[in-house]
Amino acid sequence: MKTLRLLFALACAATIASMGWAQTLAANQALAFGSFAPGASSGTVTISAAGARSSGGGVFLVPSGAGSAASYTVGGNSSATYAITLPADGVVVLTSGQNSMAVNNFASSPAGTGQIGGGGTQTLMVGATLSVGVAGSQATGIYSGNFNVTVEYN
Repeated sequence: MKTLRLLFALACAATIASMGWAQTLAANQALAFGSFAPGASSGTVTISAAGARSSGGGVFLVPSGAGSAASYTVGGNSSATYAITLPADGVVVLTSGQNSMAVNNFASSPAGTGQIGGGGTQTLMVGATLSVGVAGSQATGIYSGNFNVTVEYN
């Protein structure tokens, strides 16, 4: 089994596994939640697999720090399919010193299974939801971490 692993400073990693096909995995962009401010109540920042950013609860988004979905190019034999495994809830945490925020609800596009196109590649996008505490208890800072996305050829 051939495995390639890529790690990024802001919550982004990937693994490829195969049964002997020629394949590649190239990281194009890291998952980033952008700039935001916690409010009087806890909330969330979500980056969809399509790259759309939204907030919930007491979180205020800062427009100048838009964030982005993680993006990969999966390459291999045309029409080959592959399974996508994302992190389970409760596994990924971003940290800044002693402070942390949980990352959950990972989603990908394509979801579950992908298929390499006629040109030998397909773009894989990954988004997630960040849980943010209330102002005063959620410290400001630059938070970072890692997560694994597994791509296994069928």
